[in-house]
Amino acid sequence: MKEVTEYWDKANDVYYGKDRDFKNFPPVKHQDKNPPTRLGFIPESFFANFYEKTGVTGPYLLGTGVLTVLFSKELWVVEHGFAEFVSFWLAMYWIMKKFGPKIGQYLDDKTEAQLQKNYYQPLEKMKANSQELVDDLQKAVWRQEGQKYIFEASRENVDLQLEAVYRQRLSEVQSAVKKRLEYQVAKDQTKRRVEQEHMVTWIVDGVVKGVTPQQEKDSITKCISDLKALAAQQ
Repeated sequence: MKEVTEYWDKANDVYYGKDRDFKNFPPVKHQDKNPPTRLGFIPESFFANFYEKTGVTGPYLLGTGVLTVLFSKELWVVEHGFAEFVSFWLAMYWIMKKFGPKIGQYLDDKTEAQLQKNYYQPLEKMKANSQELVDDLQKAVWRQEGQKYIFEASRENVDLQLEAVYRQRLSEVQSAVKKRLEYQVAKDQTKRRVEQEHMVTWIVDGVVKGVTPQQEKDSITKCISDLKALAAQQ
């Protein structure tokens, strides 16, 4: 497809290039389907060329004058077969007036069909294919433009995943540090409790060892008497 396009561009540059003389060699244009005529076969443009110089009657006088010169100078000899000549052209004129439009329409239809088949339809098909290709390329460009948003979304997704992993590791570090601190607190509390229990036990044992049997007996006696006194007061 690219090679064909380059070939067309090259041909177009050569055909419509700056070196071409458009004034003396203009591009060929299709004529009208049914150009206007007079007398069935003389183009209207022939009469229009005389209007500016001779007026409306100029072309007719020219034709009459030419016939007069031909007949007067015997350049066109009127013989016994002249009537057949006149009859032939009158018959041709009648046929042209009678069947000319139909024949012309038939030929125009055939020409139009040939143009549609060999020129317009392939051109329209090529335009449709080219437009479809352009649309596909535009969609491809649009998809490529959307890739940057996909990349940005992927990058943000990766950033979010990294943030989640970072926060998870921070939580794990916090939990580990908290456990170690709690372990140290529990260790200190246990050590203090053991030391207190040991101290209390040591003091109690020391006091118990320091109490004599007589002191213990006196203490019990004193307690009993105090209880009796309290009971009497009640």
